[in-house]
Formats: sequence, C-alpha cells, structure tokens
Amino acid sequence: MPDPVDNANASASACADCGGSGYVVEQILGATARARRCACQASCPRCEETGYVLVPQGGSTVAQVCSCRHLDERIAVFNQIAIPAAVARASFETFKSWSPDHARARAVAEDFARKFRRDAPTKGYLLYGRPGAGKTHLLVATLRWLALEKGVSGRYVEFMLLLSEIKAGFDANRSHMDILRPLLSVPVLAIDELGKERGTEWERSMLDELISRRFNSGLATLFATNYFLRPDENPVREEPGKHVRTASPEWRRDAEAMTLAQRVGDRIYSRLNEMCTFVKLDPGHDLRKDRAGSGGFWG
Repeated sequence: MPDPVDNANASASACADCGGSGYVVEQILGATARARRCACQASCPRCEETGYVLVPQGGSTVAQVCSCRHLDERIAVFNQIAIPAAVARASFETFKSWSPDHARARAVAEDFARKFRRDAPTKGYLLYGRPGAGKTHLLVATLRWLALEKGVSGRYVEFMLLLSEIKAGFDANRSHMDILRPLLSVPVLAIDELGKERGTEWERSMLDELISRRFNSGLATLFATNYFLRPDENPVREEPGKHVRTASPEWRRDAEAMTLAQRVGDRIYSRLNEMCTFVKLDPGHDLRKDRAGSGGFWG
C-alpha cells in the first residue's frame, strides 16, 4: 500500500520549492532548523483542510485521514529534533562524496535510516575523523530522513552542550535526570562531538548512564567524534621527545593526539563497540573550506 505522504508528494511534484516532498526546511538564525508545509501544500486540495477524504471501500464510502495530516505529523516530529540552524539543510542528497570514506559513510548512514524499525533493536553507527569531514551532516541527514520520511522521532545533542545544560540545571535545583530523561526514550539519539569534553569522572558518568540506559532499552544511538581509534590513524601523533604534526595548525593540543578509548574510558568504549558500527570518515583535509562552492554542509 503506498505511503499517504507519497500521494501528497505526487501532487506537489512540479513544485520548484519542495521538489515534490510537500515540505521545506528553513535555516532560522539563532534557532534550530524548522520544517513547514510548502506553499504548494498550504491549502490541501484533497480534503480542503478538513483532514479527511472520502474513499470507496467494499461498495460503500468511508472517511480516511488525509495525507496532509500525515505530512503535518512528520513535520512536527522533525521540529522536535533540535537540529542546529547551521546544518538545517543537510540531507543525504546534499552530501558530497569526495572520497571512498565519504561513499561508505553515506551508505552506512542511509542503510541505517532505511532499515530502521521501531519494533526491533537496531545497531547504530559511530563516525570518526578530523573536523570538517561531514560527520555532523550525516547525523542530521539520518535524523531528517527518519522524521520526514518515516515519522520516527529523534534528537540531536552536542555532548559538551548537554553537560553544560545539566550543570545549569543544578543551579536551578534540577537533577541530571530532568535533563537526560527525554533522551532516554527517544527512538533515535544522535550524540555529536563525543570525547570533546574534559574527560572528568563526572562527565564520563553522565555519558555512561545515558548510553547504558539506551543500550539496555534496545534503542538506537548514533555518534560522531573527532578522535581516532588507533594512534597511527591520527593526523597528530606523539612520538618520543616530540610531536609530529601532519595536519592543520588547529590540531595542537595534547588531548587531540589521544584515541577515542583514551578520551571516553575503556568501559564506555567497550559499550560503544556493542552499540555501533564504527565508520572512518577522514578525507585528509577540512572540507568546510569547500562548503561555499559545493553547496554541501559539513560538520
């Protein structure tokens, strides 16, 4: 049976603004990404905004929910993800495959999105590589596709900002669970900038509680990190008596020569291996510099 939203898409196929999807995603500065009905769908021609259409069934006529209502539901799901405005328009279609790493990473992310099921545990993925490779783009593209094409709820968080929110909550007499609770039950959670925090025991305990609870509940979690799995993969590596730098000047802090396991600890790293497929995404240079000319979005 065709998806009800597909029927709406077909009627909007000639629209230059939405390309037939029936929705547009806006980049609102100072806010998170927001989706809305495209102007071509502002007034539904099928139900005339009643929300129902009459269809023949078994020799009689019955009322069915119009496809425009399913579209509205999926837009509402997308607007709860909290996608940063800077990557509001990131999608699988706008992801540029500059290298074999990119092609494989996109394939893994898209395969996860298309095969995801609410009623069965789904193994997530972890993207790792230097900044500007496109990791955030793929996290957002996955959440976007799931929300707008399947109606699957998700959330995006930068882990350092999440820690800051928890600390601010303490000042307002809120417990850490007040902040974490909404993230414990969402079907798909994307955690960006894993390992970027200072690595204190308290920070690790917050991460451990979050991912362990989600793992035990069979919920999918996606990750992106700038830290590599092995020292020899890292463009900044430490050798006896000196640092050897093979990348851009911003890679200068000692912490950046550490592996992901060193940053998050052995217990959390072991759990990540259970939860995720690890995918390297490192084209060899910062692709943010290419963004203006390519039309892509990198993170």
